[in-house]
Amino acid sequence: MDLNMNAAVTFGELLQSNPQAASYYDRCTPAQRQAILLQLGQMSSQAQLRAFVDNLPSMSL
Repeated sequence: MDLNMNAAVTFGELLQSNPQAASYYDRCTPAQRQAILLQLGQMSSQAQLRAFVDNLPSMSL
């Protein structure tokens, strides 16, 4: 659980530093946000999380 919590915290920090990704995430429906958050558990490094956040605006859910 700590790993997932750390991923969630890091995800939030990365969103704060990426206005485009944050704007995209803010426009998501609750179901889309849930789908995004569920993917965080698949990330094994901060670099993967950063790449995931950087690519959020190009995602189509």
